[in-house]
Amino acid sequence: MRNRLAVLAVSLFPAVASAEVFENRVDECPPRAPGVSALTTSSNVLYVNDCLPNGCAVIRGTTSSITNTSSIASQNTTMSAWAHGPEAWAEVMECVKETFAPFNITVVTTNPGNAAHFEVMAGGTSQELSPSIMGAGGIAPSINCSANRNNQLAFVFAGQTSNKQYLCNAIVHEAGHMYGLSHSLDGRDPMTYMALSEPKEWTNAAQTCGTTTPQGCSCFSGTQNTFRSLMDTFGLAPSLAQPALEILTPRTGAYVPPGFAITARYTSPLEMLEGGMSIDNGTRQDVANNVFAWNAPATLAAGPHSVAVSATDYADRNVMQSVSVTVMASCASAPCAGGFSCLGGLCYPAASVDGGLGASCEGNGDCSTNRCESDGENAHCTATCDAGNVCPSGFTCLDDSNVCWPEEGGGCSASGSPATLLFGLGALVLVRRRRRA
Repeated sequence: MRNRLAVLAVSLFPAVASAEVFENRVDECPPRAPGVSALTTSSNVLYVNDCLPNGCAVIRGTTSSITNTSSIASQNTTMSAWAHGPEAWAEVMECVKETFAPFNITVVTTNPGNAAHFEVMAGGTSQELSPSIMGAGGIAPSINCSANRNNQLAFVFAGQTSNKQYLCNAIVHEAGHMYGLSHSLDGRDPMTYMALSEPKEWTNAAQTCGTTTPQGCSCFSGTQNTFRSLMDTFGLAPSLAQPALEILTPRTGAYVPPGFAITARYTSPLEMLEGGMSIDNGTRQDVANNVFAWNAPATLAAGPHSVAVSATDYADRNVMQSVSVTVMASCASAPCAGGFSCLGGLCYPAASVDGGLGASCEGNGDCSTNRCESDGENAHCTATCDAGNVCPSGFTCLDDSNVCWPEEGGGCSASGSPATLLFGLGALVLVRRRRRA
């Protein structure tokens, strides 16, 4: 999860700017041709330069992070050093690294020297770089969309605000421009101008480009998807954990009632793109509010069925798990088949079946009745007695507890002694007496 940086009460400068104002110094950026991935042979190193201790000398000329040369600078100049202290710098860098964490992009704060890299200088003011960009929070050169270009140099004017979340967003934003991304109207994304003091994350969604109103995307036809663009360009981080999915209920092979509950646990270091559940390859029911929980239709026919749960994360990584279950038949209007017992209107399997009525159990989830009880020595799957204290053959209705318990010789412990019966997470002390109808 993203760390939410402390936001200081400061007067923020306008949103980070694009170098498109320097029309005679940037390459044209036509829509990217289908199948063409920009920057595919470029460096995955992003150097964030604090310009300590004496500022960063910038030479006016053809942009190069190797020589600290920029076509945006109005003249040779020096950008002031980071002025907010080491603790603030560490927090901002942690935020920048976390934002880029899904991708094979290495954020460094030590000068890579002559090795190919992209660079963002974080210091000084827009006035120091060029008087014509007064008020901007940062600026980056545009690049040709199909170029495999390294050694680009962008700027974030950290001398104009001490808001750490804003500075993190600005660094990530300007790096995004160097990677060929346009401004976005999706307020969740780092390429937006919206709510710049709030945490951002690369968003796997079709985003309309623009600052305040829709505009054409520089390197994409129609819309841009920043997450997929960076994933296609740099790949995923090698250390990025795989997503995992586990169906918690029901267990595979379980006998279940109509309308049975389905729950699952899904984990991924990335946001979930989509998820859902289907029965017998039927219509998928989507995940609601990131909660993997559903109820099967109460009208689902008795007999065997397959339940499948799937999820896809922002990196388009899909996981799926399935279980096989048997919906128990009703005995309200017809007797149960051989080997099954009628209780509570349903035909439960015998104790010889895993989870059957009277079978040994360790928890409620082990039982087709969803109820596991113990007398202190033995635990069995049980259920509430029918009206009139009636239980199936081989079971007796316990006085005070109102549950059907295996009769003596059928798995019960010492007769006539007190027994503690566990009801889910709670416990009640009950007396095992046969109830007289």
